[in-house]
Amino acid sequence: MVKKIKKEAFNYFIITIGTILTALGIVLFLDPFSIVAGGVSGLAIVLKSLFGWWLGLQMLVYNVFLFTLGFWLLGIGFGFKSIYAAGLLSVLIDYFEQVLHLDKMMKELLLNNSYNMDPLLISAIYGGVLTGIGIGLVIWRNASTGGTDIIALIINKYFHISSGKGLLLVDSLVTASAFLINPIVPMYGVITIFVTSKMIDTVVEGFESTRTVFVISEKCDKIKEKILKDLDRGVTIIDGKGGYTLKEKNVLMVVLTRRELGELRRIIRNIDENAFVNILPNTETLGYGFKRLR
Repeated sequence: MVKKIKKEAFNYFIITIGTILTALGIVLFLDPFSIVAGGVSGLAIVLKSLFGWWLGLQMLVYNVFLFTLGFWLLGIGFGFKSIYAAGLLSVLIDYFEQVLHLDKMMKELLLNNSYNMDPLLISAIYGGVLTGIGIGLVIWRNASTGGTDIIALIINKYFHISSGKGLLLVDSLVTASAFLINPIVPMYGVITIFVTSKMIDTVVEGFESTRTVFVISEKCDKIKEKILKDLDRGVTIIDGKGGYTLKEKNVLMVVLTRRELGELRRIIRNIDENAFVNILPNTETLGYGFKRLR
């Protein structure tokens, strides 16, 4: 029970940090220059530029509507962690803008710098970096900040378009709406979308990145025992045969994290320097010792 509470507390701590970083990315870099990078925040930035509506309040209203729509049309429930992240993001954005005025401070700093820099380009890149890291942390703990992914699921159900294409379609329409502000702005939005997606992948894969390693050696038994003892990882023995020599050989297969890869290399090198090792990156690893199969 205590362990479960500690795990949940850690989850909410990481989600809070990720939400703060996401809010800072939007407030410091994207909103001051009306850079629209899709999603609910992009739509809110467009309407704020046109009508002056508070950014965070808009996002809260849109997310409440989308969560309700998702429940009604798709019959899916949303974890409290996602509702918490979406609500906190809206509150933080308006707190940073309406109370601390961080958006005005950063805009003035970038416009009045003594260096020959393009403030829009700097904002597009760093806004993407901050929001990407933030959203990546939230996703890492199996939550989301709400948004247009719900619309993508609805499009998938009723129009039989894949969720990925649906999300691309919705975000593209939101980004294109930035033409209402300035015809140049959408080009910077595309940069932000690219940087954000790369940072999300880097954060999520960085924490959960795994490798599958195949080892062919004359000393497979010793290598296997060392892996079981020192790395505490399971090892699968595959029957193999040399294509040239036709000699029967055992092939070891082990899945481990990127951090453990260096230790595995050391183990193999110390036992058999002539071993053949093939290392493959994994998209995702589910099961005992890794993420739970949900």
